[in-house]
Amino acid sequence: MIIVSTRPDGGVSCTIPSLEIMSWLTSGGSPEGYFCGIDWDAQINDMTSHGIYADVAESYVRGVRCGGFTDAEAYGLIRDRDTKPEWSGKELWDRSEMPVDRWFRDAWRRSHNGGPIYIDLQCAKSVQFSRIRAAIAKEERRRKDNIDLFDVPVECDLRRIRERIRRAREEAALRGIWPSLEG
Repeated sequence: MIIVSTRPDGGVSCTIPSLEIMSWLTSGGSPEGYFCGIDWDAQINDMTSHGIYADVAESYVRGVRCGGFTDAEAYGLIRDRDTKPEWSGKELWDRSEMPVDRWFRDAWRRSHNGGPIYIDLQCAKSVQFSRIRAAIAKEERRRKDNIDLFDVPVECDLRRIRERIRRAREEAALRGIWPSLEG
């Protein structure tokens, strides 16, 4: 299961509880001696200093140490500990409900009330342009480290690519925009 939340900017954050933590919270806690020497009060203070409510921090530590929560309580505890109070639309989703394609993950948006994830095309355009620029920079570094390609420049018309990105009207067309980095 995944906790899906909407940030104030409309972006999507996903919290994926580990199976280990879920097991500890819903059974008898962490294995004997696993956290030998841990100052649990310091852990609680650290969590509260990062904006986590004291009752949530205390419950989380108690759960990690002793377990005893139901699955629903454990997910609620993780939600309250790992998502920011200003985030909204906090929902528990099955992994199968998540978009399979994460190429435009940074352009995922959803309503502040929750609901389905969609891709904001304007944000996706910036994501695509950033990915292209990163790929060009990576290729330039690769060539500088290769004795045979050191002086072969990466030829790419970023202005033309930018215009193609600006004109893209759908996600598939946008994703198809990519420079040829051969050389």
